[in-house]
Amino acid sequence: MSPENFKRKIWKHFGATVFLVLVLSLMWEFGLEGVIESSIQMSSQRGMSWFDTGVHVGIVLLAMLFTLPGLIGGAHETGKKTAVELGKTERRYKSIVESTNDLIFQLDSHGIVVFVNPAVRLLGYEDGEMVGEFIGDLLYMGNKEEILPRIMTKRVGHRATYHLPVQLRTSPNSVISTDIPAIEFAVDACGLWEESDDHVQTRGVEKNFIGTLCIARPVIKPEDLQPQQEAEAV
Repeated sequence: MSPENFKRKIWKHFGATVFLVLVLSLMWEFGLEGVIESSIQMSSQRGMSWFDTGVHVGIVLLAMLFTLPGLIGGAHETGKKTAVELGKTERRYKSIVESTNDLIFQLDSHGIVVFVNPAVRLLGYEDGEMVGEFIGDLLYMGNKEEILPRIMTKRVGHRATYHLPVQLRTSPNSVISTDIPAIEFAVDACGLWEESDDHVQTRGVEKNFIGTLCIARPVIKPEDLQPQQEAEAV
């Protein structure tokens, strides 16, 4: 159930409650009140006033008792559908992250790798082997100090980092590290915050920085394609 449909259901519940309150109130005023009052002895006018108040409160509660189960059932059904949709979305994004050739990794606020997708095998790392490494130790470049702030950026939106040329070190435990000490990537990086991007870009408000999400795409040079093209020509 969409939020709009759920909103309409709430208004429908409210209307049904008001209708039942009116019906029960009319039944009390024009029928049951005289019967009940004639069958009981009230000690004072004040006691009668309290009795009337209790009756009207009871009417409201009775009306809600009839209509509330439908609203609760709708909310429960909406919650179930939302959970199912979230599960589907999570599996879909997980499939994309695990199947892409782009290297996707997340850094914490100190630049430590806390997540990396299976594309890390391109660098000769096994799953999870890169987790816990400082991103600065993975850079195979002489200008690390200039590159690090752009990779560990806190910025979002158009102020984030895009197409940053970076060389990442291959795993020293891999057989490829002898011949290929590093692989060049073009890196996009943006800050991760607990709040929305609009909130993050607002000055003077409290916000909590989580880390940085990085997407690194392998840079394919013409000379890398030449051996493959020659093989296809043969």
